[in-house]
Amino acid sequence: MNRFERIVQILDDSVGGPGAPVSFHGGFWRGVTRDDFVAKVIFGLPLIIVGDGANSNLVKALQGETPFGADTGNPDADFNRMPSGKPPVAPADIAFIENWINEGCLEDELTAIAPLTWRKTNAPTAGSRTDDIWFVDPMTGWAVNSDGKILKTADGGDSWAEQKSLPGVYLRCVGFANANVGWVGTLTPNRRLFSTVDGGTTWKVVTPLPANAPVAVCGMSVVSQKIVFCSGTNRPNDFPRMMKTLDGGATWTAWEMSAHASILIDCYFTDALHGWVVGGKADEPTPTTRAKVKPVVLETTDGGLTWNNRLAGQEAELPFGEWGWKIQFLNGNPQIGFVSLENFTDAAILKTSDGGLTWKRLKVNDPQGNANLEGIGFIDKDHGWVGGWGSADFSKGFSSATVDGGENWSSANEIGRFINRFRFFGNPVTVGYASGDTVYKYSSDPVPPTPVTFAVSTDPVRAMLPSTNISGRVGNVLFQLNVPANSKRLTVRIWNRFGEGVGLILDEVCPSAGPYPFTWDGTNDQGQVVPAGDYIVRATIDDQSVSSFLRIEPSAEHAGL
Repeated sequence: MNRFERIVQILDDSVGGPGAPVSFHGGFWRGVTRDDFVAKVIFGLPLIIVGDGANSNLVKALQGETPFGADTGNPDADFNRMPSGKPPVAPADIAFIENWINEGCLEDELTAIAPLTWRKTNAPTAGSRTDDIWFVDPMTGWAVNSDGKILKTADGGDSWAEQKSLPGVYLRCVGFANANVGWVGTLTPNRRLFSTVDGGTTWKVVTPLPANAPVAVCGMSVVSQKIVFCSGTNRPNDFPRMMKTLDGGATWTAWEMSAHASILIDCYFTDALHGWVVGGKADEPTPTTRAKVKPVVLETTDGGLTWNNRLAGQEAELPFGEWGWKIQFLNGNPQIGFVSLENFTDAAILKTSDGGLTWKRLKVNDPQGNANLEGIGFIDKDHGWVGGWGSADFSKGFSSATVDGGENWSSANEIGRFINRFRFFGNPVTVGYASGDTVYKYSSDPVPPTPVTFAVSTDPVRAMLPSTNISGRVGNVLFQLNVPANSKRLTVRIWNRFGEGVGLILDEVCPSAGPYPFTWDGTNDQGQVVPAGDYIVRATIDDQSVSSFLRIEPSAEHAGL
């Protein structure tokens, strides 16, 4: 395949394939020579300026730059973004086209690249995990983790800088419209949403939010600089809700989703009208329990006014205690999509081949017995991965791989552990990232010979709470802390494994330096004893935070000892 043929392939894939119909301008790239293509004039505008990709109308149309982007919030646009009414072309593919134009629109053969493999980036290892990542191009991205950190890389993960530390906030999701404008969603009610307009150099809390906004922002879909959708919550004792902005965050509208779901997690929108949200539904009103829900995949074509459950009629085939967690549609092929299904004791996904109208449940049958899935990522209709907690006790972090579209699975822990999100660039995929205990990269890059130093050294921070796995009994949990000299404030907070706040269990000004043992009585902010189970503990000393897993065993009395 030469480079011009690859351009034609990218444009065909953007509209759904070489046989898909194209409205307005038609398939102007089909059945023409390279010279005819370069000389094209569409709607009175020259398509290509050879040697100047950035100012070529083909690139502007794909990026929604003036005079294009009327459908994605560009007030100066005369035409829709290309392809109109469909997902945007991946940034890596647009960059390929722009570079092709810059280099003279050549018909030279594509150079073979080395096989793509997974490896760790130099992101810090989170105490629990890195919940989400977002990249605006293959080199520039952000991550949010369980230590309350917002991190940024500008070199494809070789180095990361800490942009913001939020000790009392549980960060859940992140999305950017471009290199400057982005949002971070959280599970902390009084600080549910943060925004930036300078690439993350500064962040501010988004206020006011509507009274009926989701109490926790579990999922976020950034369609453009103007259009953002948010969904939540994953807590079965809270009302499921959604909210959106159509003016870049100046105003927000929100609405209840209780008629359609009991819990909501991830959402994905292609424009201001069309999108999906996934979660679970119980046949009883809120509050309910996760054991009573079954998956839902909800689709809207009118911006959230009405919804269709695309799993309706399949309820008898779906187990209780299972719900949709993440949703993905393939780059360049919006007919193929996937949903990870979280289930404490089982592992399965949903797959669609008709753009989300119908879905089929496929069991993840890898030999290690994966379960409690969260992250899902496919690079084409056949090859993909799932990951998550790996077991009902959240301890295994298994990952699994398929090469036949989800029919069969193999163990694939080498790609990363505790995965919650995948992101990919290109069609075919040339670069990918996954967030788990750290951030992983899928590429042909050689492994860096030596680690790059983090913006903040992790060693002294880890020493504040040296044990990554802590255990104790109900009412008697011992934390072994280490306080650096001249520390001004020490706090310890607890969350359950779904990010629901248990409480601030220690808050001390000018704590004594050195070893600092602390015993927690096991009560939450309301003075109630928390049940046995798995939790996340975060210790913060001044502006540094570190988190660990916490398991609370039943008391001797309740354990029957």
